[in-house]
Amino acid sequence: MDLPSKPFELAERYIQLRTKCAPESWADTAHLVSDMIIMPLILLFLAFVRGLDPMMTTMNGVKAYQAWREYIEYTHLRFEMQRMMLHCQAVGGPFIVTNDPKYMPYVFADAVQRGIAKAPPGGRLDG
Repeated sequence: MDLPSKPFELAERYIQLRTKCAPESWADTAHLVSDMIIMPLILLFLAFVRGLDPMMTTMNGVKAYQAWREYIEYTHLRFEMQRMMLHCQAVGGPFIVTNDPKYMPYVFADAVQRGIAKAPPGGRLDG
């Protein structure tokens, strides 16, 4: 299993992106769907009827690109967090606890960091 070399940085970025890409309120979810799907569809419709405003096209295009880029990064980090969680369970962790589930990625990062610190030359943990 290939573990990240900087697990706490990944955990921090995952927490930041989770607040953006997996919002808890319906209003934030609607805003995200609007930025990622609805506005690009409106831009395509306006392109066909030749009613595009260059400034609106640029702003909404950049906003949609950033939203999709962050969402793709978030899904990648979600799998990294799952891999870190499985490693945490495999080595007998977690070694620290948190009362807030928002910060569980830090618990997984701690287990990975401890594994990196204990790893023998060659980088494999057997057991």
